[in-house]
Formats: sequence, C-alpha cells, structure tokens
Amino acid sequence: METAKRGFSLYETLVVVALLGLVATMAIPHLSPVDESRLDLAATEVANAIRFARSEALRTGEVYSAELYYDDERVIVSKANLATVPVSRDSILYHPVSKQLYDFNLEAEAATAGVEITNSTHVFNYMTTSPGPILLFDALGTPVWIDTATSSVHQLADGVVTLGYRGLERTVRVAPITGRVTVE
Repeated sequence: METAKRGFSLYETLVVVALLGLVATMAIPHLSPVDESRLDLAATEVANAIRFARSEALRTGEVYSAELYYDDERVIVSKANLATVPVSRDSILYHPVSKQLYDFNLEAEAATAGVEITNSTHVFNYMTTSPGPILLFDALGTPVWIDTATSSVHQLADGVVTLGYRGLERTVRVAPITGRVTVE
C-alpha cells in the first residue's frame, strides 16, 4: 500500500505568508523619511565657506569675511572693506569650484532645501563687543571683528552655527584664535 504525499493547502500557505509579513514589519526598524544627507551637505557647505574666507585671508594677507544670516539662511564669502564705518562688503568672492558668486541661500538650493540656520541670535560672539552675523579673518587667519570707528580689534569668543532640518541638528564651530572649523 502506497501512502499519498500530502502538501500544504493554499489556505495554509497564505496564513504562513501573512504571519511572516506581520513578523517582518515588527522586526524591521521603522525607517524615517528624514534625509540626513541634506543636513550634512549644508553643514559642510557652511564649514567650507568659513574655511575659504580664512584661506583667502592667509593667501592674500588681506581681511576677508564669512557672513551668516539666520533670518534668510544666507551664507556669503567676501573681501572686507575696512575703509567704511562699520566694516562692509567690498566684493563677493567666487566659489573656487562652481565659479559662481559665493552667496548662497540654504533653503533655495535644491540639495540643501529646507535646512535652516536655527540660531536665535547672531552666530559669532566676540570678547569685547556685541555678537554679529559677520566673521572677519585678518592676514594671519585669526577670526576677529574690526571696529573701524575706533580701530579696535575684537577676538572671537565663540562661533557656533546650528543648522536644523526636520528635527535633526548639526553644529559648525569656529575655534577662537586658530579659526579651525569643525562640524559636529
């Protein structure tokens, strides 16, 4: 007598597949739609802008600036005009790679759209004067503020740019004295 080989019915197979699907959805971590690379790119762009201003000051022996405006998410790199009171922008530099003016808006650029400078006050604090959105680099690459009315130079006390995107944050720091820029 030969025994019949029996397989699984369609109903049994569907139940097993449904259970496996349910277990898989609970086992796989919930993936967030937040695109962290957008925030990382914005932090890198801000850091590179500050580094470029410093490198141009070192290269030419003149004063250059990095300007960061939290109200309209703009980052500008320029040559400083020390003949005005207060210091003003002489000319905007050209980006070394894109060859476009180094004046970009984080929210308007496609790759960094939605990223904001979330500091509630200006990002650069000085030891003996009020904070501001502009950081100057002298001929030695030192981060300072120059008060052209009194010819006084103020050292950077703290430079922190906080960037936010969908609840995530990145911080760009500028070290006093050295001007070293780090992204955290």
